[in-house]
Amino acid sequence: MSSEPNIIFDLDGTLVDSAPSLCKAGNFLLSKLDRPKIDVETYKTFIGKGLLKQIEQLLVHTGGLPIGELDQHFKLFCDFYNSNALKSTSVYEGVHDALKSLKSMPSKLAICTQKMEKPARAVLGGFDLDQYFDGFSFGDSLSVMKPNPKMVTYSTRSFKKGPLIYVGDSEIDAVTAQNAGATFLLFSGGYRTSSIEEIDCYAVFDSHAELLPLVEKILTDGI
Repeated sequence: MSSEPNIIFDLDGTLVDSAPSLCKAGNFLLSKLDRPKIDVETYKTFIGKGLLKQIEQLLVHTGGLPIGELDQHFKLFCDFYNSNALKSTSVYEGVHDALKSLKSMPSKLAICTQKMEKPARAVLGGFDLDQYFDGFSFGDSLSVMKPNPKMVTYSTRSFKKGPLIYVGDSEIDAVTAQNAGATFLLFSGGYRTSSIEEIDCYAVFDSHAELLPLVEKILTDGI
């Protein structure tokens, strides 16, 4: 392997299952509005376009968006979620082993997430995932979000040039990878709303144990 690859990871739905925790915060907000709770599978359909959009979709889905009140509902949600970001969140099986293997290839790893920095760092640090990463871009790092490729550029700004691989779980991630000129690997167990066949990717993986062989194949193929 002649050049060290730069591997970019989405966070929610790719490395960690945070939907139950986000759903709890959403249901906390709904309780304040005297609206019925929603289930985690429904909440998953709101994830991927940033937290403000999540809250907007949640409110529209459960009865409509109160005019002029999105900011205060967003703050209420964030106050609850930021205090409970680790509760009901879990790391997908095999993630630590996969990241450790990729890191020792060697390769440079980065996080590129729509999640805001405070809860994202709480999750990364709380599950000891931050040790693997040398670059980060969060939902509040720039004035743009995914699928804008500036998010990827920002997360790898300290990296040397090398093969660019993007690992994610959603349609937004697929477009982000395409816009950044990265080879995309799709995790099947995340929060996508389309079928796997509808998402353009180099390969699909069901288990994080498959990541190292897939990355090695990408490098061997010279993609």
